[in-house]
Amino acid sequence: MKTSKQMMAEIIDKATTDMEFRSRLLDDPASALEGEFGVTVPENLNIRVHEEDSNTAHVVLPRRNRLSDSEAASVSGGSGWDTW
Repeated sequence: MKTSKQMMAEIIDKATTDMEFRSRLLDDPASALEGEFGVTVPENLNIRVHEEDSNTAHVVLPRRNRLSDSEAASVSGGSGWDTW
């Protein structure tokens, strides 16, 4: 099973090299991820994709009390989204 960091790297790589996927990812992230990677995005999971430009800086803070990838892998249950 891929870690969230590994999956994120694949998504970014794909969006950097495939402009059609990038456009779909910006317009409808869940559908783009489901179609391209075969993952099921839970309905209660909001995905926001931001595209950098020369006038904008994005800072993404981790959620509070987040488990590490190894801790999350040892916990059963949940959506599985964080430990693809």
